[in-house]
Amino acid sequence: KAFRNQVYALIAELLVCKELPLVATGPDLDTARQPVDTVVIHHTEEDAAISLDRLSAIGLVRQYAFQYLADNVLGHRVRGQPIWSNHFREGQMVFFAYHWLIRSDGTAERLLEDSYIGWHAGDWQINTRSVGIALSGNYEAAIPPLPQIESAARVIHSYYPHVSRNSIVGHREVRKDLTCPGAYFLETWKDMLVSSV
Repeated sequence: KAFRNQVYALIAELLVCKELPLVATGPDLDTARQPVDTVVIHHTEEDAAISLDRLSAIGLVRQYAFQYLADNVLGHRVRGQPIWSNHFREGQMVFFAYHWLIRSDGTAERLLEDSYIGWHAGDWQINTRSVGIALSGNYEAAIPPLPQIESAARVIHSYYPHVSRNSIVGHREVRKDLTCPGAYFLETWKDMLVSSV
């Protein structure tokens, strides 16, 4: 884990300093985007105060790097090419997996536009028709603070009122081999979240 953290820190620094080879234009990687009918809840499994630069670096490593190594990003040959995500935030290319980040104090930060496919669910078909909402922090063995849960519910209520409550799911409900967004999600705070929408 210590080495992984060093890699993420290095990638974040390289992104901030604009020292990674990023291409200015590339293919539209969001052509498969469908209308949003599902909300997938995550936790970052990182420090609650994670910087957006670090979160983008984590996304680059986890979602994009392996695709580049395999020379296949959604059918595009990419080996040896500068990196391209097709996703921008405030004029900068980003590699976020999630559409929203909810801080422990309840602050909600939009990471990706809804027209972008977030690579968050581990299931491409769900990615194409969902948004990912991540709670900053590691809730593997804890329950998120109430302001964080309430803020996630407000985001869903405000931006995705058309999504059925049955389609508000934890990442672990999409990928049965995971526990994200934590061990207590299904037993405790999922009902709190859904009933607050």
